[in-house]
Amino acid sequence: MTATEIKEKFTATMQHYLSALDGYTDKQFVAKPSEHEWSLGQIYEHLYNANTYFFQANVKRCLEQRKGQEGGEINDNGRNIFKYNSFPPIKVKVPEALRGPDPVARTRDDYRLSFQESLQNGQALADAIGQDTGVYKTLNPTFGWLSAGEWFRVGEMHARHHLRQQKEREEWLEISHS
Repeated sequence: MTATEIKEKFTATMQHYLSALDGYTDKQFVAKPSEHEWSLGQIYEHLYNANTYFFQANVKRCLEQRKGQEGGEINDNGRNIFKYNSFPPIKVKVPEALRGPDPVARTRDDYRLSFQESLQNGQALADAIGQDTGVYKTLNPTFGWLSAGEWFRVGEMHARHHLRQQKEREEWLEISHS
């Protein structure tokens, strides 16, 4: 995929999440199907934090050539997600020892601002990636050594991966987007 194609997919995915905010009430946004499942708000918080402090942060590190190295290989997990341009369609259960606290949802208005900012930052990074050689990489603990463009692409795949979870919550809440 080209940087432009990845940028377009990222933009469409982020705009989907932004538009969906208007279809929820505040009560629906924080409702949880069970103690062990996230609300829509928690999904948004997770997506914002992962995108900002993990995926986009590593894109920046690669572009600035810091906290990484020249070269390095993608592992089998990484090769598979790039081959299929998607995370596996499974629910990922993080081992208890690696889990942090559950995300704490903010208001829908907060996410309107946060996701718009993340969208703008991502678009600027995508433009910068077009000028990157892809030689400098940082380590992703699941997928191996990734370049700026690869980090950006994995971030977009991660956001798409959570669309299934968002749809499940909407179905549970009987929300339809007609």
